[in-house]
Amino acid sequence: MTDISMQQVRKLLCILLAIYFVTGFVTAGPPTILISSSPSGAGVYIEGAYKGDTPLDLTGRYSPGSYSIELRKDGYISWLGTLEVKSSETTSISATLMPYKGNADISSTPAGATIYLDGTYAGISPRVISDIPTGKHTIALKLDGYYDWNTEIEVVQGKTVTISAKMEKSEIPYDGSINIQSTPSNAEVYVDDVFKGYTPLIIRELGPANYHINLKLEGYQDWDASVDVSVDEQEKISANLYPSAGTSPSETTTPLSPVIPVIALGIIGMAVCCTKKND
Repeated sequence: MTDISMQQVRKLLCILLAIYFVTGFVTAGPPTILISSSPSGAGVYIEGAYKGDTPLDLTGRYSPGSYSIELRKDGYISWLGTLEVKSSETTSISATLMPYKGNADISSTPAGATIYLDGTYAGISPRVISDIPTGKHTIALKLDGYYDWNTEIEVVQGKTVTISAKMEKSEIPYDGSINIQSTPSNAEVYVDDVFKGYTPLIIRELGPANYHINLKLEGYQDWDASVDVSVDEQEKISANLYPSAGTSPSETTTPLSPVIPVIALGIIGMAVCCTKKND
């Protein structure tokens, strides 16, 4: 009776081991292949053949091996690499495409105008702005006592666009101003989303209107307010900036290794064999 029981136990162990390994192979599935790019919409070429645009899922379309891959997008340098496909593994490629670039040589009459490239502060004229991505961009020049000057430029790879702006004097001078202080100081000051300088700062020659004030300082929360400026009057702003809230590191868990069930079954098998010998 004891011999029959031991044989049944051995058969059961063999069946369990077979089920474990077969299930592992079945659930593994084909290799997962995920391809993305920044910016998206890049053409994906594998071994020279077009396969679609990013983001792209090529799961199950390639067997394990090494393949050449290229990502192409107009206005950007092509990205070249190698796609390593492995059995039962996820292969992910996330490519950052670098744009072709050119330059802009900007001057103004009179000099000293504030330059904005696509709405972002870019210096004081005269100035050469380098490494501008190819394509169309907006240029705006602002100077106290003069009308704003705006234009659109086309940046070409490796070329320099020359801009000479003749500023027209404003016919209606204003003397309204905003005196902006912050604690801590040296915060970036934006008036109606236009960069003006760093605190402490007095912004002059403002017309009567409502202005949106935004202060930014690394490590601190942004500060916003609206202020009404009257003719020939100065409005005072004193802002207390608060540190940004810290973020706690995310917790991660370690998955159970698939080797552990095999080791456990092996230990049970050894125990059964030892029991058989003792019998």
